[in-house]
Amino acid sequence: MKTRRIISLLLLVVVATWAGVVSAQAVPPKVTGPVKITVWHTRAAGANGDQIAGAVAQFNATNKLGITVEEVYQGSYEVTLAKTMQAVAAGTNPQMVVLERAAGVPVLAEQGVLLDMMPYIKRDGFDIDNIVPVFKGYSIYKDQFISMPYIRSTPLFYYNKDLFAKAGYTEAPKTIAELIDAGKKVTVVSKGETLVYGFEMMNDPAWFIQNMLVQMGSNLFSADGKSVPCLKDGTMLKALSAWREWVDAGWCTAPTVTKAESVMKDLFNQGKIASYFASSGGMTNILNSAKAAGIKVGVAFLPTWDKPSAPVGGGNMAIIAKNNTPQQLAAAWEFMKFLMSDEQVAQNAADTGYLPVTFSSAKAKVLQDLWKAQPEYKVAFDQLAIAQEMPWSAQSSEFIAVMKTVCSELIMDRSITPQQAVKSLEAEAAVIFPR
Repeated sequence: MKTRRIISLLLLVVVATWAGVVSAQAVPPKVTGPVKITVWHTRAAGANGDQIAGAVAQFNATNKLGITVEEVYQGSYEVTLAKTMQAVAAGTNPQMVVLERAAGVPVLAEQGVLLDMMPYIKRDGFDIDNIVPVFKGYSIYKDQFISMPYIRSTPLFYYNKDLFAKAGYTEAPKTIAELIDAGKKVTVVSKGETLVYGFEMMNDPAWFIQNMLVQMGSNLFSADGKSVPCLKDGTMLKALSAWREWVDAGWCTAPTVTKAESVMKDLFNQGKIASYFASSGGMTNILNSAKAAGIKVGVAFLPTWDKPSAPVGGGNMAIIAKNNTPQQLAAAWEFMKFLMSDEQVAQNAADTGYLPVTFSSAKAKVLQDLWKAQPEYKVAFDQLAIAQEMPWSAQSSEFIAVMKTVCSELIMDRSITPQQAVKSLEAEAAVIFPR
């Protein structure tokens, strides 16, 4: 619960120091001279870090307005949000920041920290209708346009083709029932030791459990973002019970407490895990690492419960108005437009596996050629046909942090039952979402 308390305390500081709505001037100024801006982001080393570094270098070399952009990696979404809140309170925040769309954007938007870009959009004729609708949920807030979809993704099912074929599966499971069957058959146990686990699911409830809930006909948050309906209708219990049953049965391995994703992928490349769920945004890194290890990777839609669906996640880019000058905000908007151009959106997707977030960028030659040569990269885009977004909730970051702790006790420690996990979540929800 430590992270939750830290974010709550920081939120109180931000509220105390900055209450009100930030909006640009009716006709915002343009850049008139040399200006430097800083972008804080979550894109670590590898294809993702290289991508933003390349975009910044290209912008700095080609823009004719005297704008210089500096990009600084800050860590995970959670860490970046906490650092940003601290910086806003101290008056040392950057001009732009990448925020987790559901657990970061609402926190700052509801405190009036983010710039309303609508005046810039209207002045420059930026086509927001070109943005794929499913990615707009965390861009619009109270008629303000407060963030742009930037590194948006959907989780996919990655599997070891050879191990699945050996178990009699020539294609990926399409349903949860098929996943259970395949997971059991792919698992290899010798002399009481599990040599190959059929599957692993990370402790990322805002993606995986949330999606299961939607597939079961419920949701993590209510439409108004002020309650947790799945705790009352039985779907949360069903999802957590299933996950625990899979781990207890021995074919699904529990994630490690720290560095869960990197450890999981390392074990996959060692042939010790046959399949897992992970972001499309890591596609390039996943395929390159597996190829180096001699692993043939299959990529498919997420297996479904009752209703086929898949979540969208990832980060949005926002401009922070607080503590920044009109010239800095104008420069940040110019860089934002650059990042949202067809060329940049398409290249971002091609380089990493993140999704093209605009209709026109999906038609770019670089993507069309890639999808033809490597169909794996198109799976995430095709999955958008059944994509859904989490309801907006300013309390999402707090409740998701609680869910991670409870799931750790349930799945990694196995110190509580699914029924106890739900009761614990109900108690926390009563505090986080007061009536």
